[in-house]
Amino acid sequence: MKRIVLCMSFGLLALSVQDQTVEAQQGPQLITIGERHSLVSETLGEERAYWVQVPASYNDSIYAPQSYPVLYLLDGAAHFQSASGVVQFMSTGINGNIQIPEMIVVAIPNTNRTRDLTPTHSMIGFDGKEASFLEPSGGGNAFLEFVREELFPEIESTYRTSPYRILVGHSFGGLLALHALLDAPAMFQSIIAIDPSLWWDDQVLVQRAERRLTEAGDLRGSVYISLANTPVIGDSDPMVMVNAGRAFARSLEAVATPTFRPALHYFEAEDHGSVPLLSLYHGLLHIFEGYKPSVATFVDNPSALGPHFERISERVGLLLLPPEAFVNQMGYAMLQQLEDVDKAIALFELNVSNFPGSYNTHDSLGEAYMLKDEKALAINSYERSLKLNPANENAKERLEVLRRGGSRD
Repeated sequence: MKRIVLCMSFGLLALSVQDQTVEAQQGPQLITIGERHSLVSETLGEERAYWVQVPASYNDSIYAPQSYPVLYLLDGAAHFQSASGVVQFMSTGINGNIQIPEMIVVAIPNTNRTRDLTPTHSMIGFDGKEASFLEPSGGGNAFLEFVREELFPEIESTYRTSPYRILVGHSFGGLLALHALLDAPAMFQSIIAIDPSLWWDDQVLVQRAERRLTEAGDLRGSVYISLANTPVIGDSDPMVMVNAGRAFARSLEAVATPTFRPALHYFEAEDHGSVPLLSLYHGLLHIFEGYKPSVATFVDNPSALGPHFERISERVGLLLLPPEAFVNQMGYAMLQQLEDVDKAIALFELNVSNFPGSYNTHDSLGEAYMLKDEKALAINSYERSLKLNPANENAKERLEVLRRGGSRD
């Protein structure tokens, strides 16, 4: 079934999903991003909000239901909108752009930021002076326990999640993310630490990393650390953050393996406040490096699409199938623009193999068989589609044509 917009540009195929028809409305209409939820935390002794944005395909009625990685976002209230937008842009096929898999975004707003995002208690601020607002610091372990024992079960029992979690934190949030890497490496499969406050408590995490990472055989996944060109604040040394970040990254690099991939990125043109957006984008690119399929390559050789995702799955440590919608779009592009029914059939067969419970995959394959005058195969595909979705009117109409002896449109 066709749900695509197709165009030819500079000799390469561009595809984008057309999810819905925009109809004229009377008066202003709300545009909603995500949902707000809360739970009472016994660990922290308070009610904690969490905000959730599910992918565009989560409630799609055309394609098969699937499970999604989960991105957990610290300082949730500050970054929820921008992070949700970055993930959507990179994953949903806007402008034919599929750089990462779709994922669920779970943002955790703060109640007591200093308490929850610091791994140790310290009264010394960035400028080296004692500060009274740091009195509640040191609750990072309790906060991670809340996330592990209370928030994870809530999310994973409510939403269709895959066993892959990403933790994203900025500043104090980046500090806590790296603390989680050292103290609870099984909690998250990848970490994005954005300009982390590694100056904290006389660089306690840098020192801990030098000891902890000498034999880090339990580390898996990807770690991305970004650093910003932070200006001088009072009498502070602007290079403290950068030097601490580089020292921590060196400890990670010393234990890098094909299954543990650290990366460091210094943004000279960005400061501490502006660096989160670019960091999230490049951090996700690092985690899912090579995920983006080359449309030009697969136009020539559709059979390479399956092995491409097999290689990415092995490196990431998560089964990542070619997205059903993307393969469906490519198949129709073969039919409509390139008039290559055999390549379209190869792509639709791949979709049927990966998503046998999707009525749409069988429907699309039936159309390709019909265009090739393979009546028996077309009938079989449409019958399977109709069995999966008895309301599929397109399959009913095509079957009636085929059983009357018709074939091509």
